[in-house]
Amino acid sequence: MSSEKRKKANTAIFVVVATIINVVLMLVLMLIGYILLARFGNPESTTMNQIWLVVIFLGSIGLSWFVYSRLVKWYMKKVDVEKNFAPLITPKRKKGGNDFGDSPKME
Repeated sequence: MSSEKRKKANTAIFVVVATIINVVLMLVLMLIGYILLARFGNPESTTMNQIWLVVIFLGSIGLSWFVYSRLVKWYMKKVDVEKNFAPLITPKRKKGGNDFGDSPKME
């Protein structure tokens, strides 16, 4: 397999695995929050429980994103990104434009 194909395959595998890890992490954090709510929450206060459910949902999304970004930064330091992965987004050059991306001045 050529180097470019290997890089693209590595990038695809990384994106799929990282997405699965992020979703599983979010679900685990949400489950922990629900267990804590069931254990320590007041079952008679339905409005407060609804508020806590929203807080748990949004908190699990935020906390999983934070942990995920730390894991990705750690992994990127450990692995040579240029050597093993293809770029996800490549900038496209405009034809006839200058190198700075500015529009030409009209006089």
